[in-house]
Amino acid sequence: MAIASSTTLHAHLPKLQPLWHKRAPRQLVEQCLASEPDTDWKVWQKHLRSRNRPRLPRAFYKGDSPLVWGWPVNWDRDNVLAAINAPTSLAELAMGDDPSQLPDLLLALQFVALAYALPQLANELPAETWWSLVEHLHQMATQAAAVHVDWETDPKIVVRAQLLAGELPLVLGYLFPEIRALHDLRDDARAAFSDALVEITDGQGLLHARLLPVLPPLFACWTRARMLGEELQRGAWSRAAEIQYEWLVRHAIRLANSGYSFALSKIARGDATDIRYDKAWCDPLFKNALKLAGDRRDRAAATLALPKGIVAPRKVTRRDLPKPSLNSDWSCVSIMAEGWSKPTARLALAYAVDDPVTIELSVAGEPLLTGSWQFSTTCNGKPAEPDGEWEQLCWESGKAFDFLELGLSLTEGLRLERQILFGRHDHMLYLADIVFHSNHEERAIQHTVSLALANDARWTPSEETRDGVIVGRERRAAVMPMGLKEWRADPRGGSLTENSGRLVLSQSTAGRALCCPLFLDFDTERSALERTWRQLTIGEWLEVVPADQAVGYRAQAGDDQWLIYRSLGTPGNRTLLGHNVAGEFCAGQFVDGKFKEWIEIEAV
Repeated sequence: MAIASSTTLHAHLPKLQPLWHKRAPRQLVEQCLASEPDTDWKVWQKHLRSRNRPRLPRAFYKGDSPLVWGWPVNWDRDNVLAAINAPTSLAELAMGDDPSQLPDLLLALQFVALAYALPQLANELPAETWWSLVEHLHQMATQAAAVHVDWETDPKIVVRAQLLAGELPLVLGYLFPEIRALHDLRDDARAAFSDALVEITDGQGLLHARLLPVLPPLFACWTRARMLGEELQRGAWSRAAEIQYEWLVRHAIRLANSGYSFALSKIARGDATDIRYDKAWCDPLFKNALKLAGDRRDRAAATLALPKGIVAPRKVTRRDLPKPSLNSDWSCVSIMAEGWSKPTARLALAYAVDDPVTIELSVAGEPLLTGSWQFSTTCNGKPAEPDGEWEQLCWESGKAFDFLELGLSLTEGLRLERQILFGRHDHMLYLADIVFHSNHEERAIQHTVSLALANDARWTPSEETRDGVIVGRERRAAVMPMGLKEWRADPRGGSLTENSGRLVLSQSTAGRALCCPLFLDFDTERSALERTWRQLTIGEWLEVVPADQAVGYRAQAGDDQWLIYRSLGTPGNRTLLGHNVAGEFCAGQFVDGKFKEWIEIEAV
């Protein structure tokens, strides 16, 4: 497709009819129309050198190119950066490519880099080569506009589409408003960005879990586009898309790790299994994003969560801060956090379709659990496999806790429900898998839970009891398997061990249901104290309730104690430790000898 041309341009130049946009400088148009081809080219070169606007944002003239912000190290990052720094050689490579075929992801970024370098290349390339390159990039951007993306799209294709259908035409339209066909590409870019920001986020700026591994290059691409959009009358995208980007900035702060990575971005999911980062984000990326789209609360959160210097120092009070936790059923993502500063504990969870649940627990800025939360189940000796997708059953967030419950159907007539209770002020975490038969029939059920320890974390078991501690640079968390007998001398019920870098809990029963709970205490001082746990007797109408109908646990560390109850069948009016409960789930802490309830989930 030809873009435009002056009638006096030399015959070997592309037929770019008509060449100039109606708002092109009058003097430029008249000089080119009245002169010879060689002179036309010199006039155009002089115009590009002398014009004051448009100019690239300051970030493009300082440090590493913004084009490699968030770019994975094993996506040939070093060679891509070298190519960006040698645009003349890159132009020669690009001219050998077929513009009717969309390039791969690596070339896509390099073609975007060429678009940014076009003003500079006008002084280094012959007229024929430069105009042919412009035509080449224009055709590529036009081809890419036909690619539609949603949350089910291969993550790499999503990134490529945003580069070629969004950033490439936006850069061409921004840098060359004088050329009619390039100026008109702005509308294509706005449409591509607007559609993507709405399609692949949850309505509040959070990407779907399948796309979190490519959050870094997408966040970088959108931030570069937002920087250019600041200088355009209609911006880089629609108002609806702008709202999504503003929310995304806050989520990026929430997900940022102290090691310049994002929570859940390093975990292989779906088609994004070969993505690896050295730095998933950098200070300039957040500086520009916050300057463009951050509000007062975002800047307060960034003051605590990000390195010094990204935002101006300020005193932050609790009232200034947004809630640190979030849950998105659409995105299949939950974040449970004590606060915004990195010394606090944070749990990130993703449960995308066709993928195992993944978990990332960090304490004091140090990862303890990172990877898939796996399970295996047998019923009467037969493996029970997933028979559907994870679904969110319940989310509650109170002053003292966050609570999430997920459900998954299994074969062999079983169902798995997974509970996560995060004690925000008590520095504790309760994880439990509950397996039960849909008809509440007695079965021989065996269930194993497997959690991946972070690379620098190790499991240290207690010698005489079945608990232990997870140790990083120092002791980080005590772990109590509350469904098992405390003493190793009693072999009944199951085991808690470490196997090939994974913490493995195994339990079995002959009954209608089985609860497999873990209690993690990540209060550093308290986890060094004596701890114990008990399975509690539950009463209903003066009779003891069997363990396959309801379970109750008491955990104690030092002077602190907690109580957790779960009905495994039909709920009833029951008592444990003198506390009455009628719902399906109940949890809380003992304060001065009295039970203070955090949460009670009523029976459906």
